[in-house]
Amino acid sequence: MLGCLLGAVWRPAAAQYSDPLRMAFHQLIVDTYAIQHPGDNDPRAIQSVGIHLMTLCLFLEHDTDPGLGTKLHRRMVQRPVFSQLDPPVRKADLTVLSVPTNGDPSTAKTAAYAWAADVWAAWHAHHDTVHAWLSGSGLASPSIN
Repeated sequence: MLGCLLGAVWRPAAAQYSDPLRMAFHQLIVDTYAIQHPGDNDPRAIQSVGIHLMTLCLFLEHDTDPGLGTKLHRRMVQRPVFSQLDPPVRKADLTVLSVPTNGDPSTAKTAAYAWAADVWAAWHAHHDTVHAWLSGSGLASPSIN
């Protein structure tokens, strides 16, 4: 059972790494998965949720290129304090298994964005907090050099 679950989770990652067209939206998949599995109240988990929600917001609401995810994360990690956010009561309907691992990369990209939007919507109670974190970090309208 665990082997099947791990295979289902990591197949999309392997597909991403093997195809440059899929790597273009790989960070979207990483952030979405992280938010759908937020961890506990450990400070690193709290920071992880904050950072991944911030980048997901930028990708979905500001059309930020997911290829900038690593640079964005480096800037966000310097934000001094993230508060713990309660995970959503209503879970997203889509999962990592909603993203096809073979076939046309544009189909996978569309599915990845639909999954990300579903997960982002599930966290709607915290959107104002995430927007405030982005503003406080100077990333509300990111310009990454």
